[in-house]
Amino acid sequence: MPPTPWQTVTLGADRDLAAALEEVPAEAGVAQILGPDGGNLVIGHASNLRRWAASHLGSGPPPKKGERPRTDLRPLATAIKHAATHSPFSQRLLYERLMARHVPLRNRGDLRPPASLHLDASERFPRVSVHSGWMPPGPGSYGPFRDRGSAHQALAAVHKRFPLRPCDYSFEPRPDLPLGLGCLYYQVRTCAAPCVQKTAEDEYRQLAGRAARFLGAPWERPTEVGEQIPAWVGVENGSRAVIVERGPDGIELHPVRDWAVLEHAWVRAAEADLDDALQRLRWDAPAGQRDDRAWLLAWLHAPRRQAALVPLWTTDDPAAVALAVRAALGLTPPSDAVPS
Repeated sequence: MPPTPWQTVTLGADRDLAAALEEVPAEAGVAQILGPDGGNLVIGHASNLRRWAASHLGSGPPPKKGERPRTDLRPLATAIKHAATHSPFSQRLLYERLMARHVPLRNRGDLRPPASLHLDASERFPRVSVHSGWMPPGPGSYGPFRDRGSAHQALAAVHKRFPLRPCDYSFEPRPDLPLGLGCLYYQVRTCAAPCVQKTAEDEYRQLAGRAARFLGAPWERPTEVGEQIPAWVGVENGSRAVIVERGPDGIELHPVRDWAVLEHAWVRAAEADLDDALQRLRWDAPAGQRDDRAWLLAWLHAPRRQAALVPLWTTDDPAAVALAVRAALGLTPPSDAVPS
């Protein structure tokens, strides 16, 4: 991302507010209202920066009946810092970079703790469970997901496809085991029921192995299930992805490496130059330690995001990456890339 074109509009008792707001563009972007000594009062992103600033300075439309009074920071506000952005993802990225300088992650109520799925296929009777917080990468760890709700949604999709046991009981299988005969999941046939020997142990572990492979290869998921289990780039060292988005001036490519968005290496290209732009992407690490996991997960699970994330799990081949990016954008591959 190029250097942010921040602009500052000063406020004060001797400054006409309407005239000051005219200097704020009625465009999408990120803004911050500053208080005494340049301290932060509020940060926001909006489709109309002028309207956003007015609403926080007591100059917005009057509240409707039953609504609380509008925020009025005029007694404290000394300036409006703002920057217009060229696409929804660049807006979110700029917002997060500004928030990181002023609001600790632990105080971000909009970014909830993540969760992961765990499945140890080596257990006698494996099961899938939800774990809160960051799980270290490795066999049996899948995710992370934005929060426990997203992880449970993924868990339900896995159980719909693979009838693994949802219970955490220890048991010795036998046909008349009361624990299994009285189980609702067994009665409605949503569990393979190894406890009452409806499925042999070896067969059940093979079922768990297929579920583990399914979770570990999100690029191979069927569309209807993949929509329920959002794909995400792995957390291993060196993991990479490309965020692609159509902007008014072309297609934007944002490299992601080790959970960090490399805004210094972003590229904008016309559709005809997309393949060449992908080969020009840089993957050098950003200066300083950076971890964008929390907000990237929130963005990735947003219901109306316009950009797409293309994980580079299986290949570094430029032609294969170009085909994946074109598919994410809904573009027809070049004629020389289509198999005969």
